[in-house]
Amino acid sequence: MSEDFISISRSLVEDAWNNPDKWEANLASAQALLSKALVESPDNVLALTCVGAVLSDQGKHEEAASALKRAIELGSTDRNTFFNLGVATMNFGTRAKAMSAFRGAEGLQASPLSWTAYFDAQAH
Repeated sequence: MSEDFISISRSLVEDAWNNPDKWEANLASAQALLSKALVESPDNVLALTCVGAVLSDQGKHEEAASALKRAIELGSTDRNTFFNLGVATMNFGTRAKAMSAFRGAEGLQASPLSWTAYFDAQAH
């Protein structure tokens, strides 16, 4: 069931990127679906990684970091978990902590089911 929520959420996020007028509504819907998946399975590292990406894209970087840190504590080896933590931390924390998260992504493979949060390196 949670994989369905994740797949639908990913489609909503992709649609938001292609249709900026749907940005807020689609990200809110994706967040709601992923939150529902986490109610059913609170230790689902894939759902935590994906909700972290959505929260970061919504500008909720501290909430995103919390979800992503939880995924790491639960043993995530998904490159996107660490990369997204770097993105979120770069937007509210210190550069050193963000770089540590980015380094954690090195050598890991990204899950084909997760995705990365938006990151503009030139903005930092």
